[in-house]
Order: sequence, then C-alpha cells, then structure tokens
Amino acid sequence: MTDFDEEGDSVLECADTPACLHAAIIIAARDPIYFCTPDYVIREANQPYSEIGGYTREQAIGETVPTIAGARAFENRKHFLDKALAGEPVSLQAWVVIPGKGRRFFDVSYQPVRGADNTVLGVAAFGRDITDLKRADEVLRMYKSVISQMSDRIFIISREFLYKLTNESNAGWYGHTPLELIGRHVAEFVGARRFETEVRPTLERCFKGQTLEYDFEDTDPCGRPVIVGARLEPFRDGEGDIEGAVVTLRDVTETRRLSERLERLALADDLTGLANRRAFETWLDTRLQSLAQDDVALRGFSVVFIDLDDFKIVNDTVGHGAGDRFLGGIAERLGEFGSDTVHVARIGGDEFGMVIDGDDRETARAVCARVLAMFDGHSFTADGTTFRGGASLGLATITPDLIRDATSHVGSVLQWADHACMQAKAAGGRQMVEHSAFDRITAHRRAEIHHLAIIEQALNDPELLSLQRMPVSDVETGAIVMHEALLRLRMPDGSLQGPSMILATAERHGIMRNVDRWVVKAVLERLEVAGADLPVAFNLSSDSLGSPDFTRALLHRLSETRGVAPMLVLEVSERSITQLNASAWKCLADLRGLGCRIALDDFGKGFASFSQLRENTFDLIKIDRVLTAQIAGDPVKKAAISGIVGLADALNLPTVAEYVQDAETFAPLKDLGVRYAQGHFIGRPERWPLPRG
Repeated sequence: MTDFDEEGDSVLECADTPACLHAAIIIAARDPIYFCTPDYVIREANQPYSEIGGYTREQAIGETVPTIAGARAFENRKHFLDKALAGEPVSLQAWVVIPGKGRRFFDVSYQPVRGADNTVLGVAAFGRDITDLKRADEVLRMYKSVISQMSDRIFIISREFLYKLTNESNAGWYGHTPLELIGRHVAEFVGARRFETEVRPTLERCFKGQTLEYDFEDTDPCGRPVIVGARLEPFRDGEGDIEGAVVTLRDVTETRRLSERLERLALADDLTGLANRRAFETWLDTRLQSLAQDDVALRGFSVVFIDLDDFKIVNDTVGHGAGDRFLGGIAERLGEFGSDTVHVARIGGDEFGMVIDGDDRETARAVCARVLAMFDGHSFTADGTTFRGGASLGLATITPDLIRDATSHVGSVLQWADHACMQAKAAGGRQMVEHSAFDRITAHRRAEIHHLAIIEQALNDPELLSLQRMPVSDVETGAIVMHEALLRLRMPDGSLQGPSMILATAERHGIMRNVDRWVVKAVLERLEVAGADLPVAFNLSSDSLGSPDFTRALLHRLSETRGVAPMLVLEVSERSITQLNASAWKCLADLRGLGCRIALDDFGKGFASFSQLRENTFDLIKIDRVLTAQIAGDPVKKAAISGIVGLADALNLPTVAEYVQDAETFAPLKDLGVRYAQGHFIGRPERWPLPRG
C-alpha cells in the first residue's frame, strides 16, 4: 500500500497495480487485517476486522480505529500502535470481544509501513485468533499443576525405558527433581537386577498394548516396607502408535491392610472364631473353579457336613447361653483338626463343615472317623447336668471327572454333603454316610439327552418353540424403553421351559448355531412384518458370532432390510466374551456399523471383560441376577452394583438391572444410579406371535 487519493477511498478503486493486489490479498485473508494512517484513520480493512466493531468492510474504511475497536480497547492498545507509527514493530496478545462470538484471544502484530523515502505512512495490523491454543495451553497447565501436586507417583516411560515425564512425588521418591529424571534410564533408580526381572517384562507387556494393574512390595525413602498399587497404560501418539507407558504408583499399604482385616472379620464366625459359612462357600467355589480349569495342582477335594445330634436338648434344658458355650467347646475340638489340607468352619446354628484337600477318599473317611471318635469322648456339664456330644456326618468327594460329567456349583456340592448327613441322621445319628454323586450324574445325563431330543424336534416344529417379550423400563420415569425376546420350549407335559435349560443343553451338544438361527429368523420376521416402536434385545452365542457363514448371512439380511438394524440390541454374555475369536469381534463391529447396539449381558460374574469395555465394544451393560437378587438387605451387593454403575458411567454406558422380581429389589436401584430395569416387577414376559400377513 502506497498512495491514497485525497478523498480517502480504498486502494481497490485504483487500477491493476501492486496496491490493488495487496488489497485483494487483505480481503481474502480469514484473519483480521487493517491499515491505518498516523491519524488512526482506517484506509484498508477486511471483513474479519470490521466485524469486531459490528461493521461491514465498506463502513469501516474511512472510520478511525477508536470507532471500530471501541474507545476502551483503543486506549489499551494505543501505546503499541503509537510505537509502530514511530517505526518500531510491535507484537502482543489480547482478549477481544466480537459480536456474536464472545471473547476471543488474538495474537496481534503492528508493522510500520514505509514509503519510498522511508517515512512511516501508517501501520498494518495483523490479528490471528489463537483462542483454541490459549485454552489448550491453560488446560495443559492445569493438568501439569494437578499432576505435580498429586501424592501418587505418575510418570511416562519411553520404549527405550527412559523417563519422558515425571511428577514431583515420583522424583522425590528417589531424592531428585523432575528435571533430573528426564532422559535417564529406569534401571538407574530401581537397580539392574530388579529392572531385568520385574520392571522390564511388565513394561514390555504394556508396550504391546496391555493395561496392567497389580500390587508389589517396596521400601519407601525412609526404609519402611510398603505395598504399592501399580497401573500401567499404553501411551500413544496422535496416530495411535504406542510410544511408551503411563505409570501410576500409589501407596496402598494401609488400604490393603485394612481390607485384609475386614476380610478376616467378614470370614470369621462371631461365636466360635472358626471360619463362617461365607468363607466355607468361598473355599468350595475356589476349588470348583480350579477343577473346572484342569488345575493339575488340585486332584480333588472332599466336603464334610457335620450336624450335632440332640443339640436342642441342651438349649431347652440349660438355656441358650449354655448352648453357646457347648458350641464353643465343640468348635475348639473341631479346630484341632485344621491343617494345610483340612479346613474347618461353622456353617450355622449347630452345623459345622470341613473341606479336605485331595482325591483320596480313604483319607477323608479316616478324618470323619476321628471326628466321630472325638464326639464320643466329648461331654459338657452345665447346672449339674452332663451332656454327651454326638454328630451325624455327610461326606461328598469331588473329583475332576465329576466336574466334567455334572454341572457342579457350590449349592449342589453343599446339597450332596447335606443329603448324606440327613441320611446319617435318619439312620440314628452318630455315624457318617458317604454321598454317591454318580447316581445323580446318571439321572442328569438321562434328563439332558431327553431335553436335547426335544430341542432338535422343536427347531423343526413351530408349535414347540415360541418367543415371548419382556419389557425393560426406565428406573426413574417408569417408561418402557425396549423389550427382550425370550425363547420358550413346550415340553411333552405341556409346561414351558425358559432359555436357561435350552441354551445350556444346546451349548453342551453343539447345536447353538441352529438355536440362534431360529431366534434371529423369528425376531426379524416379526420386525419386518409389523415393525417395532421400541428396540428388541436377544442373545447371540460366541459359537454363532465366530461362524463366518452365520455372521455373513446375518449381516447380509440386516443390510438388505432397511430400518431393522437400529431397532436391535444384540446381547453377548460376559462368560462368552472370553471365547470370542477375531471373526466374532469383527462381526460385532460390523453389526454396530449397521446401527445395531451391543449389550454385555450377565455382567458381574467375574469374567475378564474390562479391556473390551475400554475398547468401546459395547453400548449397554446388563447387571447379572447374581448381584440384583435380594439386593435390598445385602450391602455387599449394593456396593458391587454401585461400582459397576461407576464404571459404566465413566465409559458413558447405561446399565440394566436384571431379575428385578419385587418392589424391595427395585427400590434401591435409582439411588445406586442404575438406568433401566427388567424382571417380573417391571413386567412379566408375554407372547410375541408372528403377525398375520
């Protein structure tokens, strides 16, 4: 820009000269630009600048800078503008209020414009909106401030095992400042041996994409032993490639010790000091899971159910206080049998139990014989009356073969031992009866083969298989938000069997794909004929999802039928996700791509699915009945559900409580944060027939 006419018109009114080209560039710029003379008159400007004062470009040219920018803003910047008019380039950053856009942060430059004789003709002002950068910088500074002040030790390790970032807590642990750790190798601080045996293998797993959580023992800077909770997550660049590991270390010594003390209290019987029923059932569950996973270290175990004979006579004769002392004496004698392989508990009332490790039935029988002998020699005197001890024992031995051939769980094992104990008591007491589990296995096998034949017949007979719909409601409003389709099988006696028996039999005998094909066909036929006002959920097995033929047919049909996929919620059980192969996960992703939602069903049974949740694989979490049943009086279940809801909220996933059978179960759900609920209290399943036409 050089010469202006006497009327102060824009340089754009000149001919095709360099000044005109300069003005065209100014107008095309997206950032605010203007040129003013020493008397602050604007001779050229673009629309972004003019909008600052609420003007058009044409209105701004010829006005003064104070008019466009506002008197107050001009006074704040006049000093800088005058320095530029004196020939000195100036840069500054400032907040500017723009009509319709609010406060924006600009990087501003004032550049003197000189004529041919080197005199200053005016100032060219350039502004660049850096609001997003400013806010990002503020957020980054806040993050750094928070991290630096946290008591947790937080740091980032590169793939070369060098510190990329660390907070003061971690640096102070080693007696350094954060800057002194940056760029140095981890082994310098943990020691070469520990680095090679513990730290390096763990970091390398994280570098491969795993998120790890574990506790380890360490020594703090004062030499005190501590327990440290560690969490490692992959650190990724903007392209998603793993550059290192984000490590968080927390001193959890007191938390773990308190937890251990509470756990011991929760597993101890108040009256006798022995383990309680909860501990007893935990022992059983742990051993059953180990056998189911073919743990070679555990060959089997025996369960002994001990029921005192005629204990009621003690209470009725000398009172409950004396009865409690009698139980305490019995517990003390039984506790003497405890060892590395024999575990003793009071199950409740006058009932005790033992878990004996090993598959040697003779050893278990010998222990039972010693227990009976102990009772024969035990007596108790109160108020001048002497009572002799006595007990009936039931013995059940659990082996890997039994686990493979029967559906064994804690309840069934306890029932076997209890049944044998009742037989001993019915025979006169003071003796042991051994349970013959294989009689039950034979009956179970016959029943399952019978069920299999009925299911295979029903897959080809529309009169035997049917669908029902169960409503799912919003916990807060009560509105029905979707339905779950449930499979029903009509038995020869006219009764209806639900999904549990059907799916268990189908999975065990390899016909799950056939069942899933029937369900998919039945649901889609109903939606294609009559449509749906609300989404419909149904289960798919891991076997079907991993079958290329099944998934290809399903995806093809959904892509050909417009509007159906968004109305589907496909449920995958927590147990089955550990069995999903790469094809199954791809199928789930493709189904979501078509608009289907994916629900994680039966969540809460303890299978490892957290990594899949973090990978944004699911749209909904359904909380298993093992947690929701009888929740009203169980604070442990409430705490577990609250934890699941917290996890779901962090992942922005709604939750559904299953098996809400009554008002007592429904009542606490809202306070726990559960979004939806289903069960007989919400609505019983109803027939879902195929519409005619």
